Amino acid sequence: MLLLRRHFARIEASVFIPAVVFIGVVIACLTIYPLEASRYINQMHHYLTWEMGGFFLVMTFLVIISCAWLACSRYGTILLGAPGDKPDFSFLTWLGLIFTSGTGGSLLYLASVEWIWIIQQPPFGAEPGSVQAARWASAYGMFHWGPSAWAWYLICAVPIGWFMHVKKTTSLKISDLCRGWLGNRVDGVCGHLLNFFYMFGLLGGAVTSLALGTPMISAVFCHVFGLDPDGQLMNVVVIFIWTLVPLLILFFGLKNGVARASNWNIRADIVMLLAILVCGPTAFILNQSIDGLGLMLQNFITMSLSTDAIGKGGFPQAWTVFYFSWWVVYAIPFGLFIARISKGRTIRQLIVCGTLAGSLGCMVFYMVLANFGLYLQTSQVMDFIPVMNEQGRGVVVSRLLEQLPWSPLFLFAFGAIALISYITGHCTVGYALGFATQKQADCRREPEFWNVAFWLILTGIVATTLYLLDAQSLQPLQTVSILTGLPLCGVVFILLKSFLTQHARDNNR
Repeated sequence: MLLLRRHFARIEASVFIPAVVFIGVVIACLTIYPLEASRYINQMHHYLTWEMGGFFLVMTFLVIISCAWLACSRYGTILLGAPGDKPDFSFLTWLGLIFTSGTGGSLLYLASVEWIWIIQQPPFGAEPGSVQAARWASAYGMFHWGPSAWAWYLICAVPIGWFMHVKKTTSLKISDLCRGWLGNRVDGVCGHLLNFFYMFGLLGGAVTSLALGTPMISAVFCHVFGLDPDGQLMNVVVIFIWTLVPLLILFFGLKNGVARASNWNIRADIVMLLAILVCGPTAFILNQSIDGLGLMLQNFITMSLSTDAIGKGGFPQAWTVFYFSWWVVYAIPFGLFIARISKGRTIRQLIVCGTLAGSLGCMVFYMVLANFGLYLQTSQVMDFIPVMNEQGRGVVVSRLLEQLPWSPLFLFAFGAIALISYITGHCTVGYALGFATQKQADCRREPEFWNVAFWLILTGIVATTLYLLDAQSLQPLQTVSILTGLPLCGVVFILLKSFLTQHARDNNR
């Protein structure tokens, strides 16, 4: 009992307890009153995307401009650390950690299937199934996972990294990081709200990512091993692995655990993508990748700010607004992790290298996987649209990889790499949750292992319970977590303003 009290004394109860209680209440409501809860949540989501969707688009564009300004201004030369501090990680390991922290297995399966949804309901008035629809399907995945996403992570990594490595802050709660501008107001209701939105958005996002990604991985493994795809056993096994393996990795720490897992993840990604490129339609993939990249660059501003208010096609609301609000939810936790690993780097290095490593890394997945699928679709080798609409995305991935030689090997590798990618991303989530709920946290020590273990096991239990009771209850939870993206936009800019204010105050002394 004394040991338990000693451990819990290090936890910030004002953040820890409300987060646990509120997530329990929300999940209870979704389980006991699923229809009513879903109806109200969907109404809020419709209002957010259709009435407030332009807000997310403008905010994301401003974040991109802010990142460019920080990198090119005098702030870009600021070293994240004391003078003479050396980086904790080699350059390539650092880039790999940035990439794996901000992606996860969702990148693999969305790169494989997202183009099918887009080709059926393309943007800008293109005819469904047409050549132009296919070109937009090739370009939009690269756009959604490109600089717009990584700008959100990096705009948070810069101020957190400065407070962590330069100011040597002893607390990584979001409220304390915003003290530079808000002052003592963070000790009251204002600070509690900042912490609440951060914790709930991250917890909801972690639970839904865990549960919604599981069916795709389990479907691939069931196909490989000839198991019943409608059974629950494989789903439970995947969630079990997804929950406990990050604990093992985090037990060995950042350098000996997370960094090594990230390096192996990157190596596996490169080998798999090269194998698909070589064994698939190499010339088509390369040519269409160039075409899609050119289309995206040519229309980047239009794609960033399109609301389709006149046409009312719904594409920006269903895709771009959804993605941008999702990136906001993960911006601060991923930014915290990126800041932690960026000691000894300048702000310019962090923004430029982080944007290039993250954006180009994600784009390569869409170049290979999405364009491989588009080749099969446009050359009439296989029609994936009825497969998606009737059997789901897990089956689409299996059918896609079956077109390659040695398909069982590719299927197993894809499922394993997707699981590993989710695991490395989940390590970031555990790291962020641990730091955000502790009274004392800084760049010189790891978060309490039992605290990280509690949050990761909690997300695993909640995801398994919801999935076994009613998988449809996960969609409203995902929507609720995305709704927190609206206030989190304000939190991100408060965080940036706190950095600029505190830096100016220090220079005037």
